[in-house]
Amino acid sequence: MTDEPTVPDSGARRILGRVLGSAIIAAAAIAVAVTLLQWETRPQTDDATVRANFVGIAPQVSGHIVQLHIHDNQLVQEGDLLFLIDPRPYEIALARARATLALTRKEVDGLRNGAATAAAGVSRAEAQHDASAADVTRREMDPVVADAEIARLEAQRRAADAALIRAEAEFQHADDHLKRLEPMLPQQFVTVDKVEEARTQQVSAAMGVEQARTAVRAAVAGLEEAQARKRAALATLTSTRAQHVASEAALRQARTERARAEDAVGETAGINARIAAAEAAVHSAELDLSYCRVHAPFTGKVVNLNISNGAFARAGAEVFTLVDTRTWYVVANFRETQLRHIPAGAPVDLYLQSHPGHHFRGTVVGLGWAVLPENGTSVQGLPRVERSLDWIRLAARFPVRIKVEDPDDSFRLGASAVATVHGTARPVDR
Repeated sequence: MTDEPTVPDSGARRILGRVLGSAIIAAAAIAVAVTLLQWETRPQTDDATVRANFVGIAPQVSGHIVQLHIHDNQLVQEGDLLFLIDPRPYEIALARARATLALTRKEVDGLRNGAATAAAGVSRAEAQHDASAADVTRREMDPVVADAEIARLEAQRRAADAALIRAEAEFQHADDHLKRLEPMLPQQFVTVDKVEEARTQQVSAAMGVEQARTAVRAAVAGLEEAQARKRAALATLTSTRAQHVASEAALRQARTERARAEDAVGETAGINARIAAAEAAVHSAELDLSYCRVHAPFTGKVVNLNISNGAFARAGAEVFTLVDTRTWYVVANFRETQLRHIPAGAPVDLYLQSHPGHHFRGTVVGLGWAVLPENGTSVQGLPRVERSLDWIRLAARFPVRIKVEDPDDSFRLGASAVATVHGTARPVDR
């Protein structure tokens, strides 16, 4: 009786075994599928380092450090005084620049007065030039008037010569008539009255000749005087023209001196270049003096501080490094096959190897687009190709920058981290 139920029990066990085997296989397949899905959509890497922005603190002026207000690994706030460079040489330079500015202003005032004087000289020279031009115009009429006077006196002289000839002819006729009548008076061929009348006509004609000669001499004298006046007018005109040429030269000289004086003042577009240069020197000296006080450009940690008071700081030479602790990043290197599932803005789980139990949140900022290839680089302009081939091709790694959303004091530049990205199942279009 005990052996009869064993047959159905063994069959049930076989069925149960088959069911359990199928379940195990299905569970394994599901686990593999889930693992592959997780591996694709939640890429993870421990090849990650903590990064932060940092700058080398270098003074903009050179000098000895007289005050050092920080120590290594100190947290400083934005605007805190880090160190002070000896300001005395720069205070002296500022005082010298201000004195130079005051002297430049005095000099410019004097140059402006000189320019005003030169402008007044130009006004005087222009007035003299206009007056000489008017005098030349007026003097040019004098020879014309003299020519007209000479022509009139020449006509008078010719008229006087004609009158003298006529008077001499009348005198000759009266004298001949008297000489004919006088021999006839003793014979009483003529009367005494006729002779006396002829003698009176002869005397009158002689007086007419003398008057005509006097008129000719007066006309000649007037003509010579008019000619002399013309020569004097021509000489005066020549002198006046020479004076006008001299006034033109004086005007050009005055304008040249005015331009030179205006150039010396240095006015350009309403700005005095001399004063502007001196003011710029003052501003530069003030800026150099302000550079003696070196302040923190942002909140951060002081690192690599290896100086003390009395050290000589050179402009542009880094004194120490300031790490910007306001924003922390993790740069994680992922295989190139994983990048298609990592979109920008994806959330990231972060763990520091120094604090493995502390979870931090991050966000993907961007994916790196370039790494230095091991082979295929150019040498002297030609591609370099290795002769050997690798049987196993390893996927390249590209850096992914992740911004840490909730950093704390445990973050240090260069620390190792583990990053897990909550990616997407579908590939991301780049």
